[in-house]
Amino acid sequence: MATSSSFLGLEGLHVFVTGAAGVTGGRLVGEFLGHGCKVTAHDLHSHIPDSVTNSDGYSRLNIVTGAATDEQAIQSSISQATKRFGPINILIASTNAIVEFPVWDMSLDAWEKTYQANARVTFLTIKHFLCAAKTAQKSLGKELDNLAIVVTGSEISNGLIQHVKNDISQLNSNATINAVALDGPESTKPEAIARTTAFLSSHRAAGHISGQFLTSTENLPQQNTPSAPKETHSSIPPALTKRNKIRIAISIDLDAVSGWLGTGYHPDNVLADYSAGFFAAKVGVPRLVRMLQKLHLVDRCTWFIPGHSAESFPDEVDQVVKSGAEIGLHGYAHEGAYQLTIEQERDILVKCIAIATKLTGKRPVGYRAPLYQLRESTLDLLEEHNFEYDASLTDHDCHPFFAPRRPPLKPIDYSLAASSWMHPVPSPSPSEKPDRRPLVCIPCNYYMEDMTPMQFLPHVHNSQGYTDTRLIENMWKDRFLWIRENEEEPVFPVLMHPDTSGMAHVIGMMERFLGWLRGWEGAGEVEFCQSGEVARWWREKQLSTSSA
Repeated sequence: MATSSSFLGLEGLHVFVTGAAGVTGGRLVGEFLGHGCKVTAHDLHSHIPDSVTNSDGYSRLNIVTGAATDEQAIQSSISQATKRFGPINILIASTNAIVEFPVWDMSLDAWEKTYQANARVTFLTIKHFLCAAKTAQKSLGKELDNLAIVVTGSEISNGLIQHVKNDISQLNSNATINAVALDGPESTKPEAIARTTAFLSSHRAAGHISGQFLTSTENLPQQNTPSAPKETHSSIPPALTKRNKIRIAISIDLDAVSGWLGTGYHPDNVLADYSAGFFAAKVGVPRLVRMLQKLHLVDRCTWFIPGHSAESFPDEVDQVVKSGAEIGLHGYAHEGAYQLTIEQERDILVKCIAIATKLTGKRPVGYRAPLYQLRESTLDLLEEHNFEYDASLTDHDCHPFFAPRRPPLKPIDYSLAASSWMHPVPSPSPSEKPDRRPLVCIPCNYYMEDMTPMQFLPHVHNSQGYTDTRLIENMWKDRFLWIRENEEEPVFPVLMHPDTSGMAHVIGMMERFLGWLRGWEGAGEVEFCQSGEVARWWREKQLSTSSA
């Protein structure tokens, strides 16, 4: 949908539309997108058919799902919208419950439920919209532009509208609140309501109107702007959907104490350091399991568990196994490959396969190297033992790739003549395959994980631990949004550690961020997958393409 300038002057404003999955709600979303607005479409359900196509306005559409009758849910939805597009300028509060039979056939209970639900939704949305506006204005040090509320529906409380009209000027001197009642022939209602609502929300066109009730068929100035498609639909909005899908790969490395024994060993490690490992298992694991259960993602993720953690903390690991999550390997005591002989590396892998098989009843198919310390011999062993994927390398940051088959790289010996080391990366011999297919690599590195920026490790040179969680949250969101706009069918890995994400000041951010990702799920844009599912999907896609 092309954006054009209009006399309403709504371009660039952030509009929050409730009831957006309905016919009228979808028209409202399309109308405001047509005026160049950034639109958050809110409803309890927001399924969009796969058959619909892209539009120019889609990048300005944010879809948030939640119950408008629950105060915490609507507050969270408004908060999510603000994080995505900034302060909300305009609230369109739709009241959708309609009585379809005569009053003499209604029970008192049905009457009260219908009208109380409408009143509750309208009150809660207006309340938390104004609370968010108050917070934004305090932060900005000035009033928000074009602060407006328009309530639409078949039954609207005049008392609430007048009450808000009397109070709203204390918050914002130019703010307005109006209502649009459903009226006119059924076939013209959604389009007429959308046009009328857009007019009333504009301070340039209707800033002198506040506290008024208009019907959707009243005469209003004509607008030479695109409006929503005329066909009836039941999602938000079908003509604005994107076919691209992002696969979210949540993984958790349960290092616990092993993290301090292998790659994290230091002669100055003390009891307090090891204590953090006990916290990871005893406190962090149950917290993360509960958080993932709350988000209905507990069986949509992969835990990479060192053998030491599995044998040292059987009760906590049993919680993970019973959650339905995938279990992958992560060394025995978080030892780095470069510390080992090849025979030691083989013995560790064989033992950890046995531990995981006993835990789950099936052989593990995924591996992540401790501290990403993967070498050519590690990949040889994964091939030998028929692993399906590794999650330690980053040849790409948002697409899987087949495990590389490369000659080892040698460091430069500066004691030798420059001519001896000025050579490009060595090429594989013609007899060798260029990669290790079907062994897949799922990308992962420090920028996709929680520990390095948000946990202080006393003897690790690149740990921080005092980074504001919101900085990391915003960085991950920026990364997701760029990938969403620029990559086709990408993968978005999120890596947690119970030591880090289990901490009280971090787990709230992780829940908020994963909930934000879930907000894209209703639009069909994201799918939460175990790492093994991602590897199998990508491998089958690549092999079928190459054989075609």
